[in-house]
Amino acid sequence: MSEITWIEVDLNAIEHNLKAIKSKVGSGTKILSIVKADAYGHGAVKASQTLEQNGTDMFGVAFPGEGIELRKNNITIPILILNPVLSEQIEEVIQHSLGVTVNSLDIANKISKTAKKCHRNIRIHVEIDTGMGGAGICPDKALSFIKTLLLIENLEIEGVFTHFSSSEEKDKSFTYEQNRKFKEVIKLLDNENISIPLIHAANSAAILDIPDSHFNMVRPGLILYGIFPSNYVSRNIDIKQAMSFKTRIINLKQLDPGSVIGYGRSFEIMKQTTVATVPVGYKDGLSRGFSNLGEVLVRGKRVPIIGRVCMDRCFIDVTNLSSVEIGSEVILFGNRGNETISIESAAELIGTIPYEIVCNAGTITPKKMYRQ
Repeated sequence: MSEITWIEVDLNAIEHNLKAIKSKVGSGTKILSIVKADAYGHGAVKASQTLEQNGTDMFGVAFPGEGIELRKNNITIPILILNPVLSEQIEEVIQHSLGVTVNSLDIANKISKTAKKCHRNIRIHVEIDTGMGGAGICPDKALSFIKTLLLIENLEIEGVFTHFSSSEEKDKSFTYEQNRKFKEVIKLLDNENISIPLIHAANSAAILDIPDSHFNMVRPGLILYGIFPSNYVSRNIDIKQAMSFKTRIINLKQLDPGSVIGYGRSFEIMKQTTVATVPVGYKDGLSRGFSNLGEVLVRGKRVPIIGRVCMDRCFIDVTNLSSVEIGSEVILFGNRGNETISIESAAELIGTIPYEIVCNAGTITPKKMYRQ
């Protein structure tokens, strides 16, 4: 039986967004497209195929398995694993020609040993920790670390990068400081005549607001999919939301005043109301936070979610709609006619970030439909 809740992805929008980013950063700047977490729920294989066909230079993934999936689906351009890898993952990383982020000499030596046995050179990138506090090398240790890496056989240092922790926030002073620290490391490398081909730092927010952080490669993520990271970034780019989240009405019922809806009896009917049941809940990635708060689109009109979002269904008030029937399409976010429920507005409504909205919906809901 076919699913009646699905994610719809507009691949033309992703193509459009990549071209807009290219225009923004200029032809001299390479694009490392972030497709981790199933391309933020949009479907990593389809999204990556679209991005590769339209000229992205590289892909960024979180873990080896994500990169391997792309290789098995005929993605041929460079893929960088942005997290450190474990020793037991090295052989499959080499087998599938994946680039590796290296922040440990122990792992570097293990990669070298396996690469030498396979008669391969492995592309590596070094992360500089300028304030994220994660797995990167501290700036004062970066030069000596990279010098040591240069002496290790079968390793090719292709890139050096940093990871901004708060570039989407209103106060960008910490990001400016991170960028300054990163530039100091690059200057130290230049002073030692150490030439590393790819220098990258800018995520989506920094692409929009901090051109000084673009260097010769940028790492767009959320804006590839037509979503702005926050309300505190510039809207100086024309992007289109690629994802819609849709379902259909499975029940209609008239309820009289005094009736209550859903678990916890959190919503009381005050006048005769037509209540529609839709088969989507928190197991599908629709946050419980939308209970008695969110809106959806039915026939191009906004209607409220009433009662609590359940595990596998929720309830909407369609009293003021004409021609609504069982089977009518419901848009949880997306657009219809002149009305749009954006992912950014949905995130703001429940006090979360757009990343969580798309990842929850897109990675949990099994069925995806693609438009091109």
